[in-house]
Amino acid sequence: MLFDVRIVPAGRWDLLCVVGDMDLATIPALRQALDRTESPDVAVDLSGVDHLDPVTLGVLFVGSLRARRAGGRFAVVCPAGPARDLLVELGVDRLLEVLAAQEDLPT
Repeated sequence: MLFDVRIVPAGRWDLLCVVGDMDLATIPALRQALDRTESPDVAVDLSGVDHLDPVTLGVLFVGSLRARRAGGRFAVVCPAGPARDLLVELGVDRLLEVLAAQEDLPT
């Protein structure tokens, strides 16, 4: 199974670029990456995600909570496609800031 997550600075944001399948097996790696972020403003880029299992959404909510408690912001970058459709269908886009592209991150 292909999975990778890297932290890339994007202005004031720590951007977690995720590639591959997000499922039960990849939750620990995603959590570890969130733990390594240094900026209070964190975004998770799902542009490279092939499959998004709903069980992984809890990690995004925990990341959002941590960012808010640190006085920062949290966003999910997710272009149109199956992953975005799932976020909308489950109402995640009403609870978390979901953006279409990295360029949409506030400066």
